[in-house]
Amino acid sequence: MRRASLVCAALLLLAACGSTSLGDLGSILGSPSASQSSDVQGVVNSVDSGAQRIDLDTRYVNNLKTTQTGQSVYWDSNTRVVYQGQDFRPTDLERGDEISIRGANNNGRYVAETITVTRNVRG
Repeated sequence: MRRASLVCAALLLLAACGSTSLGDLGSILGSPSASQSSDVQGVVNSVDSGAQRIDLDTRYVNNLKTTQTGQSVYWDSNTRVVYQGQDFRPTDLERGDEISIRGANNNGRYVAETITVTRNVRG
C-alpha cells in the first residue's frame, strides 16, 4: 500500500514538471484535508509580499527527491519562519535561501505552517 502511494505521488510530481507556468504545490499535493500536513524542501526564487507567496525550486516533497521550478507556497498570519532558533517574517526570506516547509493544502493552495531556513544565502 505504501509503495502504491509513493508511485502515485511520483507520477503526480512528474506530471507537474511538464508545466511551464508557476505551479502551486497545493494542487500537486492534493491533500484531502487541510489538517494533513506535507513537507517540502527547496530554494527560494522570490518572495511576493502582496500575494503572500514564495516561489521556489523544490528539491524534495515528503522526502521524495524531485526537481520542480517555479512552485508556489503561500503564508498566512499563523506562518512561523525560523532560522537558528529565532523567529522571522516570510518577507525576510531572500533568493537563494534553502528552506524546509511544513504546510498543508488549503483550498488548492499549499499554505506554510512553519518555514525553517536550513541555509541562509548570506552565510
